[in-house]
Amino acid sequence: MGMNPKQIIEEILRSSGELNKLKADILRALTIFNGVSWMSELIPDILKIRGYSIDYLPDEKLLNKALSQLEAANLISVEARRRGDFPSKRTYVDRLIRLRDLKTVREVLARDEIYKRYLSRQMEFFRELPRR
Repeated sequence: MGMNPKQIIEEILRSSGELNKLKADILRALTIFNGVSWMSELIPDILKIRGYSIDYLPDEKLLNKALSQLEAANLISVEARRRGDFPSKRTYVDRLIRLRDLKTVREVLARDEIYKRYLSRQMEFFRELPRR
């Protein structure tokens, strides 16, 4: 009897250590971007979501490990895809990361402080934009 996705996500959010913090941040970033992100954009997005104050160092090696564990837990899918590099017209391979169940992750994150703080900062930002 394994844990269901909701329990797995709650466990990740409760755990400490760099790897678990990064896994939680990947789930937050994917949820904020409607369940999809490119691997190359995850760390910059995580820094933004964290308001650039982060208590661990997410690097490529840790990111690969976090993604493969999230994939093994069946929370995300990872797919190699070619991307065009504008304006040079070169293409390169990136990895497209998708949440398997956006609704469940969003429900669990509704009680998550970091996620809620980011959303309220976004609301503030939009409120301060001049209206035409």
